[in-house]
Amino acid sequence: MWLAPFKGITEKPYRNAFSRHFGGFDAMYAPFVSGVGNGRIHPSKLSDILPKKDNLTPTLPQLISTDAREIILFANTLQQQGYDHINWNLGCPFSRIANKKRGCGLLPYPDMLDKILEEVFREIKVKLSVKTRLGYAHPDEIHKVTEVLNRFPIDHVILHPRIGTQVYRGEVNLKGFAGSLKACRHFMVYNGDIYNLSRYRDLKERFPEITTWMLGRGALMSPFLPLQIKGITLSDTEKRKRLWAFHQELLEEGRGRISHPGKLSGSMKAIWYYMSGVFANGKEVFSRIKTTKTPEALNHAIEETLQQPFASDKEMGNYFKKDIRHVGRES
Repeated sequence: MWLAPFKGITEKPYRNAFSRHFGGFDAMYAPFVSGVGNGRIHPSKLSDILPKKDNLTPTLPQLISTDAREIILFANTLQQQGYDHINWNLGCPFSRIANKKRGCGLLPYPDMLDKILEEVFREIKVKLSVKTRLGYAHPDEIHKVTEVLNRFPIDHVILHPRIGTQVYRGEVNLKGFAGSLKACRHFMVYNGDIYNLSRYRDLKERFPEITTWMLGRGALMSPFLPLQIKGITLSDTEKRKRLWAFHQELLEEGRGRISHPGKLSGSMKAIWYYMSGVFANGKEVFSRIKTTKTPEALNHAIEETLQQPFASDKEMGNYFKKDIRHVGRES
């Protein structure tokens, strides 16, 4: 079970707090690094993933780029820091990125993809995996992309079965995923809309060949989901205890970085926007949280929130579909 990268949320403090208080993930993917250049990488670019030993759960660094020399520099630099694997982002759907042929914006250009991989694999000594989509404008784009990927020693392919122009709207294309699974010769990982235990079981039944799953917004919404999938059930009392400890750790860590109370509260609200869905009345819960102006008021709202009943599988599914599906930060 792997955690998907979310720019602006799943940085090192979040990943480590999640590992400490919830667990369940075998690996976590760090949000993408960009603009590292072709010379020496500025240390600030790598602060989220270095030093490697500070990551409580095995972490894979991710880069977004269309420059082979940049990818090679990133790979070689991280190899010197103890990493043996990097992930290349071919899936980010946001227009400001895709319009520059980065993320899933590169998928309509398989010849360009081929040239980049040819140069990269001549020089890197670490494993390279890719996180991608069915295409940018059309799901058939994955066919030629898969032909290119099959020619190289890609470690694994993580596939989110939507196209880029969907962002996170509409249903995932499970037929498209099935076709890609059949055509791809690499180890494949499923990623997309695993929002509760029932959904995971349905997907597992449909794709018995898949042995590794990546959770994104579903885990941000219900941080107990990775444990549930592994057959571990916590009491409601224990859940509340862990949620409070998780919240307090992130809040205290934030105090050391963010001096403005409003900005600090805002960073926590971004987390609770998703995590409110673990409660039966998630939309109302977040409505109260988002009106707070200070960390103290936020704490009071969270204390009240923790008295609310937890959501059923169906209620979490409804919250995911109605309230957070259209919002995506996943990288």
